[in-house]
Amino acid sequence: MVSGIGIYAITSKLINRRIIMYDHRELAKVMDLFHFEEHSPGMVFWHPLGLRMFRVIEDFMRQVYEVYGFEEVRSPLMLSRVLWEKSGHWEKFRENIFVVGSLDKDVATEDADLNQVSADYALKPMSCPAHIAIYKSHLRSYRDLPIRMMEFGMVHRYEPSGTLSGCMRLRQFVQDDAHIFCQEADIHNEIRNFLRMVSEVYQAFGYENFHLKIALRPEKRLGSDAQWDKAEALLIESCNALGYAYELSPGEGAFYGPKIEVSLEDRLGRAWQCGTIQIDFNLPEIFDLSFASSSGDFEQPVILHQAVLGSIERWIGILLENQGGALPLWLAPVQVAVASISEKSVDWAEVVVQRLRAIGMRVELHKSDRTISNKIRELSARKVPFIAVVGEREAANSSVNLRRFGVPGQEEIALVQLEKELIGSHIKLV
Repeated sequence: MVSGIGIYAITSKLINRRIIMYDHRELAKVMDLFHFEEHSPGMVFWHPLGLRMFRVIEDFMRQVYEVYGFEEVRSPLMLSRVLWEKSGHWEKFRENIFVVGSLDKDVATEDADLNQVSADYALKPMSCPAHIAIYKSHLRSYRDLPIRMMEFGMVHRYEPSGTLSGCMRLRQFVQDDAHIFCQEADIHNEIRNFLRMVSEVYQAFGYENFHLKIALRPEKRLGSDAQWDKAEALLIESCNALGYAYELSPGEGAFYGPKIEVSLEDRLGRAWQCGTIQIDFNLPEIFDLSFASSSGDFEQPVILHQAVLGSIERWIGILLENQGGALPLWLAPVQVAVASISEKSVDWAEVVVQRLRAIGMRVELHKSDRTISNKIRELSARKVPFIAVVGEREAANSSVNLRRFGVPGQEEIALVQLEKELIGSHIKLV
């Protein structure tokens, strides 16, 4: 058992051995990443180190989306109830929407009856109507399509208190919320790109396997059967043409269109549904979207709703449990901790920190008068990938005594050599 971390074990029916499982909330406590409060259920309080990791993930995904031709946008947190009624969310998704009320001006006094509050606005549960508004802000031509937008959108969804479970089920979270406005002929290629993104991103985070489901029309839905027939056929045809196996999941589609759901498999054999891409013929019709075709006529685009990670908070929770908190170097909030043995080596420790920061590493300095064994014990519990211990000998040799997390022993290594190794460790997109 690891001290300070709540763990439990299960027996794998497939391999009949003990597997250690970690609770991401306990790991986050030990690693000082985030915590939860009773007065804000289903919402995360991010600590500096946790937010640093969150931003690393955002920056990585920003690069991925840029490679695939997406442009980042930002939309309001709150949108008019009228818009949600028009989109169909108010009718089909109302029980999951947080409404924002205002007192009628005639009764806006200190002793006003709160029952007279009117629900004029709603905190957005997703960003699609906002991205539609951005699309509609200009006249569009077939030469502009596909138009790919993405947003790290903070969304709010009312989940019953009994279903909340740390990062795995939240009421407030950020998702990589993307929308593609395209012609029907573009759909196959956009699905190909999406599945490539999924493969690249999941592998970068250490997941080798993912599975696809095609979620078909639900009972509560918009549009005609003919539209649903066409949209479902396009998803099935695309998966077949690209050579991806899939399962059909009747009744599980979004109310505006069918979707591909991507489930990753972690090291414990657990499946987590994260990514999705959805074909939508309905919202373009409802919002009267158009583009000028090559013939000069106006045609209606298709919207593809997509997310690769889904909720970033949930992604982090899954990742922490999958890795037992031992994050890869590129993702760790603190990549190198520099710990001085005594006051006499503090100056060299500060030089090491400055040089590693100069090459873009996330570095933490520990120069207190605590014993070096206490410093190492704390940093090891926090799963810091590299611990660079420096004393008078290392100062004289321009070196550090390096401990790598998960690797027995330590090695003295010249600082120049460590810099070369770390420079080569940055993850790059091809």
